[in-house]
Amino acid sequence: MATASLIVKTKPSTTQKRQRRTYMLMLAPALLLVIGIMVPFAQGIVKSFTNEKGYIQNPTFVGLDNYISLFTNSTFLTGLGITVLYVVLVLAIQLPLALAIALLLEKTSFWRRIGRNFIVLPLLIPPIVAGLMWKTMMQPSAGVLNYLLASVGLPTSPWLTDPATSLLSVVLIDTWAFTSFSALIILAGLQALPESLREAAMIDGAGWWQSFRHIALPWLAPYIVLVALFRVADSLKQFDLIWPVTRGGPLNSTRLLHVQGYEEAFRFSSPAMAMAIIFILWIIIYLSSFLLLRLWRRTINAVE
Repeated sequence: MATASLIVKTKPSTTQKRQRRTYMLMLAPALLLVIGIMVPFAQGIVKSFTNEKGYIQNPTFVGLDNYISLFTNSTFLTGLGITVLYVVLVLAIQLPLALAIALLLEKTSFWRRIGRNFIVLPLLIPPIVAGLMWKTMMQPSAGVLNYLLASVGLPTSPWLTDPATSLLSVVLIDTWAFTSFSALIILAGLQALPESLREAAMIDGAGWWQSFRHIALPWLAPYIVLVALFRVADSLKQFDLIWPVTRGGPLNSTRLLHVQGYEEAFRFSSPAMAMAIIFILWIIIYLSSFLLLRLWRRTINAVE
C-alpha cells in the first residue's frame, strides 16, 4: 500500500522576515571586513611568487625562487632564530611574572588597592612611545638606568648598544609594556575560581602551596595558555616596539622577521621578497596559534 506524504509549505512570518533582515544587516560588516582582509592578503601571496621590485617595469612569475633564496640566506635564517628566541624569552619572563602579579593583586589587600590603579598604565602608552622612552632611559652614558645602577654600586650595562644585551633589553621593554595585560587575564581567572574549592582544601588541611598547586594552578591553566597564545602571536609580529628602538641593530641582533620584511619593502624596494617573508611569518603564527588553541581546548576539558 503506497503512502503519500503531504508537505505543507508555510510562508515566513513578518517577524521571521524582520529577523532575517536584521541578521543580514549585522552580517554584512563582518563579510566586508573579511573581504577587505583576504583580498590584499591573497594579492600579497601572489606577489611573493614574482620578481617584483621597485625598478622592474614588468614583474614576472618566478615560482618558489624567493622562498628558496630566503632559506639559503644566512641573514634570513639568523632572523628566524632571533624571532624564535625573542618569543621564548618573552614567554619565559612574562608568564611567571604575570602569574605572580595576579596572585599579589588577588590576595594582598594593600597591593590590591595600589596595584589595580597602576597596572593598566603601561597599556595606555603606545608601544612606539614606550620604546622611545625606554631607549632614552637605557642610554649607556646619560641614561637613568645606568645612573641608578651606579648609585648603588652595581655594574652598568650597555643595554641597546651591545649585540650581546640588545635583544634582552628589548624583551625587558616588551615585558614592561605587556605584562600587565597578561596579569589582568590571569587575575580574572583567579577571581572566577569557585570559593567552595578553596574552602574544601582548607577543611582538608591543605596549605597555601598545596591549594595553589592542586586547585588554583589547574584552574588557571586555560587562562595561562590563552595568555601564551596572545603573547606568541604578538611577539612573532613585533615591529612597532623594536624599529624605533634599535632598527634591527646593532649588527642585526634584533632584526626579527617583521623588521626584515619592512626593510625589504621600503629600504630595498623588493615587495615580492617582503611578502615572501611576511607569508612565512604568517604560517609560523598560524601553526603556533593552532597548536596553542588545541592545548587551550584540552585544558578547558580538563577543568570541566
